[in-house]
Amino acid sequence: MDLYREAMYLLRLLALTTGVGVIFIGIVQGAFVARGAGGRGRVAGRILGHASLGLEFFVGATLLNLVLNPTLTAAATTAMTIVVRKLLTFSLNLQARDA
Repeated sequence: MDLYREAMYLLRLLALTTGVGVIFIGIVQGAFVARGAGGRGRVAGRILGHASLGLEFFVGATLLNLVLNPTLTAAATTAMTIVVRKLLTFSLNLQARDA
């Protein structure tokens, strides 16, 4: 059982690290396409795809945390991560569509 827990913690850490990396790459790529007319929409579109994917990794990590530590705090963290992901995706979709 101890090996299972350690493997789950490692998987959770890998999911968080991957999510951060994906979001960072999206922000850097967004900065490169920001120049010129219509740059605002291109940036929003570029960041949207990467942020959505990165936040999916965060949701997976918080779900793993909920499995490992089934407390009310872990459940609230999971719910808040899902809400933030939905709000960010909605906001960036509006930004990309308006620009």
